[in-house]
Amino acid sequence: MNHYRHVAAGMLAFAIVASLALSGCSSASGPIVLSEKDAGSVQQLAVGQRLEITLEANPTTGYQWAVDGGLPPCIEQIGEPEYKAQSSAIGGGGTETWTFAGKSAGQGDLKLKYWRSFEPTVPPVKTFSVTVHVK
Repeated sequence: MNHYRHVAAGMLAFAIVASLALSGCSSASGPIVLSEKDAGSVQQLAVGQRLEITLEANPTTGYQWAVDGGLPPCIEQIGEPEYKAQSSAIGGGGTETWTFAGKSAGQGDLKLKYWRSFEPTVPPVKTFSVTVHVK
């Protein structure tokens, strides 16, 4: 009977160590969070890791952020961008958050533009781009 207690204690210790090791791995692949100050940077991303980009926006002006020129094949967009108003004032601005994830190993430039889709010949008023390396 004493032998079973040692085996059970050993299994419990192994489970705790394995759990701690796995939780350490998942925290290392938490989301990378970027803002306008990170434009032009190079980002390292693991397959499945999320990349969140939060940019100033004001949809009441007719301007919106959009992917410029398509996504690099190594990343994918997760859901739709989420807008968050900074205040309840009419016409007040806020931020828009875009979420992407590493899809496969590779690299490419992720480009966003702030423009009015109903004015396609007018250049965007703002752009944002980062180079993404997915491994």
